[in-house]
Amino acid sequence: MRDPFRKIPFNYTSAGDDQIIVHLFGNEILSTIHLLETLKGTGRSSRLLHRFMGDLFIIRRNAFLFQELVEHPMLRRRLFAEFENDLFNIAGHAEHDEVRIVLDACRSALRQLKTQINSVAKEQARMSRLLSPVIGKANICFDPFNITSHATDATDWRRYSPAAVLRPDREGQIPTLVGKLKKLGFHIIPRGGGTGLTGGATPLAPDCIMINTEKLNTIFPIEYRKTKDGMAYAVMPMEAGVITQDAKDAAAAQGYIFATDPTSAWACTIGGNLAENAGGKTAVLYGTAIDNVLSFRITMPDGHLLTVARQDHPLRKIRYEDTLNFVVKDEKGKILKTIELTGADVRKKGLGKDVTNKVLGGLPGLQKEGCDGIITWAEFILYPEFAHKATCCIEFFGNDMTEAGKVIREICTRFDNSDPALMALEHFDEEYIKAIKYKTKRSVGDRLKAVLLIDMVSNDQALLDQGMRGIETILEAYDKTGLSIAQDRAEAARYWEDRKRLGAIAAHTNAFKLNEDIVLPIDSLADFVRFVDQTNVEEKKYTQGRIIQNILTYLETAIPLSDPQWLGKKVGRIKDIAYGIRKKLDIASRDALEAFIHTKNFHGQIQDHLHGYSLVLSNVERIYNDTLSRLVVIATHMHAGDGNVHVNIPVFSNDKEMLARAHMTADKVMAKAVALDGVVSGEHGIGITKFKYLDENQVKKFDAYRKQVDPNGLMNPGKLSEPDILNKVFTPSFNLMKLEAQILKHGSLSDLAANISHCVRCGKCKPQCPVFYPARNMFFHPRNKNLALGALIEALLYITQRIQSTKFKVLKNLEQIADHCTICHKCLDKCPVNIDSGIISIEEREILKKMDFKHTPVSTQLTLGYLGTRNQTLNPIIRTGLLTAGSSAQRAAVKVAKPISLIPALKEKRVLKLLHAPVSQPGLTTLRAYLPPADRNQAILINPPGKVISTVFYFPGCGSERMFSDISKATIFLLLCQGHQVVLPPPYMCCGYPLKVNARKKEAQKVSLENTIIMTQIRDMFNDLEFSGCIVSCGTCMESLSDQGITDLFDAGLFDISGYLFEHGLTAATPQACLYHAPCHDSLKGMAVAKLARAGIEARDVPYCCSEAGTMALSRPDISYNMFLRKQDAIKTARQGLGTVKPKILTNCPSCVQGLGRQNQVTAVHMAVELAQLTGGADWMKQFRALIRNMEIVTF
Repeated sequence: MRDPFRKIPFNYTSAGDDQIIVHLFGNEILSTIHLLETLKGTGRSSRLLHRFMGDLFIIRRNAFLFQELVEHPMLRRRLFAEFENDLFNIAGHAEHDEVRIVLDACRSALRQLKTQINSVAKEQARMSRLLSPVIGKANICFDPFNITSHATDATDWRRYSPAAVLRPDREGQIPTLVGKLKKLGFHIIPRGGGTGLTGGATPLAPDCIMINTEKLNTIFPIEYRKTKDGMAYAVMPMEAGVITQDAKDAAAAQGYIFATDPTSAWACTIGGNLAENAGGKTAVLYGTAIDNVLSFRITMPDGHLLTVARQDHPLRKIRYEDTLNFVVKDEKGKILKTIELTGADVRKKGLGKDVTNKVLGGLPGLQKEGCDGIITWAEFILYPEFAHKATCCIEFFGNDMTEAGKVIREICTRFDNSDPALMALEHFDEEYIKAIKYKTKRSVGDRLKAVLLIDMVSNDQALLDQGMRGIETILEAYDKTGLSIAQDRAEAARYWEDRKRLGAIAAHTNAFKLNEDIVLPIDSLADFVRFVDQTNVEEKKYTQGRIIQNILTYLETAIPLSDPQWLGKKVGRIKDIAYGIRKKLDIASRDALEAFIHTKNFHGQIQDHLHGYSLVLSNVERIYNDTLSRLVVIATHMHAGDGNVHVNIPVFSNDKEMLARAHMTADKVMAKAVALDGVVSGEHGIGITKFKYLDENQVKKFDAYRKQVDPNGLMNPGKLSEPDILNKVFTPSFNLMKLEAQILKHGSLSDLAANISHCVRCGKCKPQCPVFYPARNMFFHPRNKNLALGALIEALLYITQRIQSTKFKVLKNLEQIADHCTICHKCLDKCPVNIDSGIISIEEREILKKMDFKHTPVSTQLTLGYLGTRNQTLNPIIRTGLLTAGSSAQRAAVKVAKPISLIPALKEKRVLKLLHAPVSQPGLTTLRAYLPPADRNQAILINPPGKVISTVFYFPGCGSERMFSDISKATIFLLLCQGHQVVLPPPYMCCGYPLKVNARKKEAQKVSLENTIIMTQIRDMFNDLEFSGCIVSCGTCMESLSDQGITDLFDAGLFDISGYLFEHGLTAATPQACLYHAPCHDSLKGMAVAKLARAGIEARDVPYCCSEAGTMALSRPDISYNMFLRKQDAIKTARQGLGTVKPKILTNCPSCVQGLGRQNQVTAVHMAVELAQLTGGADWMKQFRALIRNMEIVTF
């Protein structure tokens, strides 16, 4: 059903009609349209006018659609002809002057859009000419993918798209860049990781250029300095684009704590930390960014690079009574000014955090939210790690939050400025407990109401133990609390994993929420949690009232399939019941309201009274569930040690009534915070979402500061200056796309849209994503891809409906998104809402193939054809031509191509990317050359020489059987040496994974079915044997066979060969040191280094993808080459100190052996081959041939 209050079509956003009209034309035109709506006879013209507004709105906000019109003149001419025809038709029926006024505005807007589209290529070329000498052409982005991913931050609020995204890779480029952009007439918005929670990096004005600092990611060596008193301390300098977690890891590697640790440390950057004055769980001990920064550099709007340095840092958190001194210097080191602040300037008394004082005495950069310049470099104080740390979890049970509030206050009071110290005190409430599906650790009641996680630290174990006993003493007075203490680091890490998944709170509202933070005095926390508790109960009461009213409203107009008069009598009775239920709601107990007892009773009585009216009851059920889903709930989690409370209100962004009620609830929260002597922001900043709560005097001071340092309004226009900004921004809504479900279904896009709709834009997928590599301009992590995919689907829906086309040509843009994925599934492990971007990428490739937009190079087609054939006659022939001759030709071509690749104009060509390094020489023969011939319905049973310990089924797979047969031979050798009887399947079976990820869906399904049938028959034939395991030597085989149900077929676990052998006691003959590479599809689940260590092999883990990624090296050598360079650098770092010229790098994937084989610094060896050499010595192959003599062919 269409919303009568949303007449403008193609509007898949939270913006209402009035907001869109103001956005496009201004308030005067809105008033004129409101006047016209009171007049009669404007029905069809009104619909045409609203459609034209929908056209303008979506074209201006959707970068993919805008680019389509730029690139395709025929589409542009057709659409603009329709726009002009609509306006002509409206004019032809115009009877009022007001219509002509509106038409003039529409024609003016259309002319502007035409001019913009016709001139955009010229403008971009001009920008490139001016900026390329500064940052290079590759770092200037106009493409819709980059534009879309920079239109918003983690909030998803947006207003305008940026005109371009610039990615400087040296700090020195930024001052020149600022000057050039000023000359071009653009505004500037600095941006790091895009994880902000208040819309700070969202463009609020047209003609904004995003300067993305993610390529400025160098962490410099730690420096050691001394205070005036001679006390030594450590400092770590770094560029502004460094990911905060990387800084923390670099410090921890040398025994130090990097203390600025916002919750989004996995993705946010140092520049943003300073601009927001971010903190996190350790702020209770160390404070926020301002407490820990020693100095930083910032490029101001006039293009000058300033250095801001704190004097005489006390090497601790700022206290209320402190005086802080900063000096500001120019490029030559000349002191421009000195700024003195007090602790009271930094934070309101009694508060652990406070970012409401935007000016801070004119201190540049810090807490300014990117409104006065671009922070480019900083150095931070590091603190020595504590010798001892204890982690505990307190769980609160009961019906309210009373005990939780009291316990937090008592713990904070007892351990204030003490040894042991509270390093972290993190709380989350019942709504989060439900959202993350938290598993109770120690149940002492029926209803888990809140969880408190604590890290306590000391350099004295006795004091730490005393501190933990102190917590136990505090809890003795509370019988509804359960205490669990982590026994080791691994268990402590598991405790904190729950805290990292809190983003799941917005999953049920399609990833949108009002996300605020406030700061309260510790003594006020108990009052605030009671307020939240009571507000949630009141909202449940309100929603139950709405359920009753909405059902009654429907029943008054319901038309049944039969007996309408009889229904009318029943409705009268239901109204009487509703009256009684409402009376009960007015006096209902808390428990009754929490359990929805009265509303459920009302619902049940309706079902009894309307028995037989199936259509009416179906609609009643829908109304009940729909209204219930719109319950406004406050969910809180807090950095309890410093009183920083994060308030989240999940809301459907397209539901005007729910959004208004959510905003009203947020207003109540802010008012309560102020009433409790708190402030409206602690670490999120002010941005878009909280500007209306900022003190008017603070706003005036900040305005004056900005006019002083940025008189032309170059930086971040509209930010922290428009009081009604929340009425001007909007967010996309996947709920509204459901109205076009049939179109999405036709294009196979409905599942795709549903799969990404829960993305909360947190960026947790970023750090481990193989296609996130700033140095090579790869920013294709799932967060960015999901934003782009949403916009692409929106563009497709518009074009399909507006020109009645089912060709879906805009989907060609999907290929770049789909190709940038190794299908490693690592993002799934970190995603708080369980989005598997690997599966999504496969779906995208299948859609592209179905629509004939997928490009598959001949080399990839030949490879897939080879892997897909099991013909025993053809296999050796194809192998000789494709693998043996093909790899030899490639290695020869590499030598020829090397000097050509140095020519700048040619070095980016696809063919040269294929020839960047020689591929590994495949094995001379396949495994089958050592085994007797076997037909498609024959398995091979190989017996060990001595006593049979167990029976295993080994599936070699293509990589181990055909490409690098030493792997399968080593696997069989090791199993036989340990006394395992080995069952092998028929020759040349493929798991189907290469076909699946290359969108050969039908072929992959056929292979999967054949595998299932063959393995079932093998198991039936060997029914007298008990299998102890199914063995693989490849991670993708493990994934595919798991999906095919091999563990159920054989009633045995699925194991990697090395892991299986280690579990059965295999050890290395002599200790050795080497490198290790974990495959994207890791059959050892991240445990390889630990398993190798237990076996006597010391292996250094080398991060990042090997660059082969199955067939990616053939299909997209440009992507593969970028990953190759990243791996090359990682290997160079890891091999230092090994004492070997060309060390071995072990792995557990045949494809990775190929990829790592391209690296000339190392020798790539599969773990099974290495273990075979360690077990059998240099002549293990000779022993293998002797061991396999005792075999038999078994027909099934």
